[in-house]
Amino acid sequence: MTQRALVQFPGLGGYKPGILAQLIRDTPALASVLAEVDQVAAAYGLDSVSGPLTDPAGPEIEELAQTPARLHMACFTAAYVLYQALRDKGIAGDVLLGQSTGEITALAAAGVLTVADAARVLGERELAVEEVNIAGGLVAMRTGAVRAQHLCGAAGGLSLEVSLSNSSEQTVISGTDQDLPRLEAVARAAGVQVTRLLVRYPHHNSALRPAAHRLATVTASYPLRDPAARVFSPILGRFVADAADARRIIDRHLSDPVHYLAAIRTLYDDYGIREFLEVGARAVLTESTRETLPAGVVLLGPPPNAGDARQILDVLTGSATPQVPPLAVVKTVVPADEPIAPSTNGVAAAQPAASTNGSVNGFSAPATNGAAVRSLPSRAELLARLRTIFAEALGYPEDVFTEDAHLEADLGIASVKKTELLIRLLDEYQLPTPPAHLRMRDYTTLPKLAGLMEDLAADGTAA
Repeated sequence: MTQRALVQFPGLGGYKPGILAQLIRDTPALASVLAEVDQVAAAYGLDSVSGPLTDPAGPEIEELAQTPARLHMACFTAAYVLYQALRDKGIAGDVLLGQSTGEITALAAAGVLTVADAARVLGERELAVEEVNIAGGLVAMRTGAVRAQHLCGAAGGLSLEVSLSNSSEQTVISGTDQDLPRLEAVARAAGVQVTRLLVRYPHHNSALRPAAHRLATVTASYPLRDPAARVFSPILGRFVADAADARRIIDRHLSDPVHYLAAIRTLYDDYGIREFLEVGARAVLTESTRETLPAGVVLLGPPPNAGDARQILDVLTGSATPQVPPLAVVKTVVPADEPIAPSTNGVAAAQPAASTNGSVNGFSAPATNGAAVRSLPSRAELLARLRTIFAEALGYPEDVFTEDAHLEADLGIASVKKTELLIRLLDEYQLPTPPAHLRMRDYTTLPKLAGLMEDLAADGTAA
């Protein structure tokens, strides 16, 4: 690499089953990292983290998300091991950056925290939010932070806060279970697509300050070192100068917002970063970077269908040309959202909350005005249309959309992007709005989406 490069680590969402299997077999020295994290996981009563990461038949991200601490540890371990392998190939990056829990990965990668202590921070983090037990979550919105803040005000919820500013078109709001449904209704009425994310608590929200205090108290004895590499913190909004700054990140990352958009712009504008490498099991941050920066920057990350860490490393090191850009900007005529993930990164949408007009997962009823539902083509023609729509919107070749390709786990397409593209197809074929009980996370392949459309065309209800 001849230009200054940023290595960025995703938070929640940077997981794929079996992603480290072959890498660990080829590089046994990296197995010690998995062993350390497994030992920490066991101390918290969790099943192994190495199992899902080395077994291609391991749990998908939706299943692992049922045990948040284990998923956080798996995302951390995957990114940390990939970074160590990248360094072994001579690429360390000029600056490190993590988003949400990815900040813990960045600190470990810079030598501030040991692997074991980083895993313990993630374990204690979940214990802290469980103890405070403020039921809530995150809502991803396809709009900028200023408009998102106005919508929060219109909804009137005292708990609603901007938690992650990911790009000019991606904002994530946190709040309680009482306030989030009002926000969703207000946003939909304003034409802004919203998607509830699969988390149980309002992360990066001041309501979690008691949890942050507990985390700070429990982790106060963890030894921290000054960073051995340059680390930029989206929470602090500046470079991490010393161990005291690292302590501030640990103490505040549950309750403070993540200014990812500002961080990326600062590194590009003020520090000449021109290469952005996403080190994780799935492309989570790359699209937000693409939406934020000029077209000339170099963006490298996990390619679609990457089931092996070596494929990711080949792309990051330039040993292989990515089959397609990691994720392309999608510009559509319908409002949509794309969370990264943050704590939301790429995690499947939770059970959708229905609005008063029956909309779901951000869908608005197509304006058919009583017109008859348009007839669908044959299943083969419909699948071909789905492949074309998804390929054109995401910049992927059509042949990656095989009938068994998991849209999220294999291709890295977040459920909200899947929803956005389905909306286009519903409008194209004048299909009715899906019912409120439908869960978009259940439609993981193109044939399943085609089946949903056929059900809607038949009688307006999903099977």
